[in-house]
Amino acid sequence: MSNHSNQLKLQSSRYMPGLDGLRAIAVIAIILYHLNPRWLPGGFLGVDTFFVISGYLITSLLLREYHNTQMIDLKNFWIRRFRRLIPAVFFMTSVVITYVLIFESGIIRTVKEDGIAAFLYMSNWWYIIEDVSYFEASEPKPLMHLWSLAIEEQFYIIWPAALLILLLKIKNYKHIMLIIFMMTLISLIWMMVLTVPFEDNSRVYFGTDTRLQTLLLGVLLAYIWPPFKLKKDIGQKIKVWIDGVGVGALLVLVIIFITVDDSSHWIYYGGLYLITLVTLLLIASSVHPSTVLPKILGNPLFLWVGTRSYSLYLWHYPIIILINVNFVQGQIPYYIILLQILLTIIFAEISYKWIETPFRRHGFKAVWPSSQKRLRLITTVTVAAVSLTVMTGLFDDLHEDVNKNRQTHYLFEQNTQKESEEPSDETLNLQEITPLFIGDSIMVNVGEELESRIPNAVIDGEVGRQVRDTVELVEHKYSDYGNPDDIIVIQLGTNGTFTEDELNALIDIFGDAEIYFVNTRVPRSWETSVNESLEEAGNNHGNVTIIDWYSYSEDKTEYFSADGVHLLPEGIESMADLIIDAIKQN
Repeated sequence: MSNHSNQLKLQSSRYMPGLDGLRAIAVIAIILYHLNPRWLPGGFLGVDTFFVISGYLITSLLLREYHNTQMIDLKNFWIRRFRRLIPAVFFMTSVVITYVLIFESGIIRTVKEDGIAAFLYMSNWWYIIEDVSYFEASEPKPLMHLWSLAIEEQFYIIWPAALLILLLKIKNYKHIMLIIFMMTLISLIWMMVLTVPFEDNSRVYFGTDTRLQTLLLGVLLAYIWPPFKLKKDIGQKIKVWIDGVGVGALLVLVIIFITVDDSSHWIYYGGLYLITLVTLLLIASSVHPSTVLPKILGNPLFLWVGTRSYSLYLWHYPIIILINVNFVQGQIPYYIILLQILLTIIFAEISYKWIETPFRRHGFKAVWPSSQKRLRLITTVTVAAVSLTVMTGLFDDLHEDVNKNRQTHYLFEQNTQKESEEPSDETLNLQEITPLFIGDSIMVNVGEELESRIPNAVIDGEVGRQVRDTVELVEHKYSDYGNPDDIIVIQLGTNGTFTEDELNALIDIFGDAEIYFVNTRVPRSWETSVNESLEEAGNNHGNVTIIDWYSYSEDKTEYFSADGVHLLPEGIESMADLIIDAIKQN
């Protein structure tokens, strides 16, 4: 033990540019995903890269301190973490709350509640309690990205103390490593237990308990591959081998970012664990002082982005969300996207130089009055005062509840006595046909319009419905629809993808009926997969016709609400027209 300690004493902490390069890759992936999930479907996994780096780097520093001094100064550690993280997030949150109060007061109560959770570093558990979906937010939540910082801060509070106890009580490295490894497996198994197949698993995604596996695998690497003990002088073959492993891991990680999406539920059944193992190999190569990969990752651009990755992460999401509320998601002009990127860089630079660096170096003296610091003080105090006033609930009455009158189900049974508003001189008499319409929230939108035009229709729409839900619904309620003269219109795919077997099972239930599938326009990663599956079904089944809403609604921003999915009156009328025209043509 003492020899190991003496070796560490000879080592001084060193800057590892490779880690900043990895931070740059991670934050770029996250920003691209939030700008448009279809650009980099797996970009949300960049958060896990941050988790692994945090677990690895923090534990490496703590182990080095322990073996140099035989103790860990917890108070000093927590003060350093406070200076590094909290001022910047408090400042960003206060600015966002102030902006929302002035310009977007309709969501002020939501932002106030999220802001309180952010100040307490409990955002992830707050969203779990509120049953908020990370992937399908029902209203703008410009502070929702702080869930990951909450997990990190909870880790920083608990882990150093836990590590010190392990070092003092158990001491044996192998036994400590075994305990940490078992904890990663417990977190993994717990994630698998809580995961519900093909459902929104935001509980699993947000949970500190379920995400602990990623952080602790980083911790484990700090024991296996301590960065301050790595030798610079190693053989050429070993250098090539380490670089080869690192480059291979980097390529695999990039492929994962491109191919995985937020509907890939296998990531909750061990997928995140495997992705983290790949990231460990990349980190191991990136921190070695003698290899080439750290020099590549430590290029000037990546270093600039990596050193500001925290600020970029803090500011990109509220900027994107608060600008997007004025546009249709998925159809945002490119000049707006460029503006979002530019504003993110500007605010991140201001935060980095104005808040982060001064507080890290000088603590609260960073805002102490002086000729150079007066503007910083005035700005900080103003936004802090406004945000604290908002948190008292004084402005809650300005809030507009977007879900208050939201219709979640539309069911209309045929009514042969109802008068139709449709002209009677059409080739197809809409008063006589009795089609079945089944769908999700879009069908809820369109249901009333279809009812007014086709009075004998059966219309069944429900928010959140998916293909797998519909199979069971049809078997129990609509199994008598299967004759050649039956007309079935199905609008699904808004909430996620489905398998070929699930789609074929739904088609087979309806036998020889004429089936129409309305394809989807949804600014999510599964849009292409859904539409390709429907197109294939149309090619493989003679009784299936695809109604191409995706192409029909291209660039029709006037059809959609801000989420880019649900329909405004003009969009409702247009979709009804498109469906009726398709039925007429057959």
